Amino acid sequence: MAGRNDNAAIAAALQAMAQAVGQEPNVGGNDGVRMLETFLRNHPPTFKGRYDLDGAQTWLKEVERIFRVMQCNEAQMVHFGMHMLAEKTDDWWVSTRLLLENGAEGVTWAVFRREFLSRNFPKDVRGKKEIEFLELKQGDMSVTKYAAKFVVLVKFYLHYNVETT
Repeated sequence: MAGRNDNAAIAAALQAMAQAVGQEPNVGGNDGVRMLETFLRNHPPTFKGRYDLDGAQTWLKEVERIFRVMQCNEAQMVHFGMHMLAEKTDDWWVSTRLLLENGAEGVTWAVFRREFLSRNFPKDVRGKKEIEFLELKQGDMSVTKYAAKFVVLVKFYLHYNVETT
């Protein structure tokens, strides 16, 4: 009978070893690296900071879509978002981040988003887009074209969509 117990113990030990070998140890923050790799596999756009109103909005929309799918936490959203900034925008963020970190305000995604939009989509331009929305008339446009124009402009109307503030 002792042989059966020995075999069972050996089998349990082998199974435990197989499970341990199959799992990579979490040394040096492998989870963060894996999350970044997953984020990058979703092909997030890079934002270079060229004057492009729709580009800033589109960039935010795309990276936030990936964040939702990946269920990123606040810190991951800030770090992954920063990772996708390039050229002038990256230079701007390095200095802005230092100012924020030295001040009383922490760097959350909401803070990043607010600062990003204020730089890349200024209030006066948003105001002009809001007026364009408020003055939108169908005129000789087809219903389809009018509806498409409405959808494009409604995101700039603060009372309709608070997300753009």
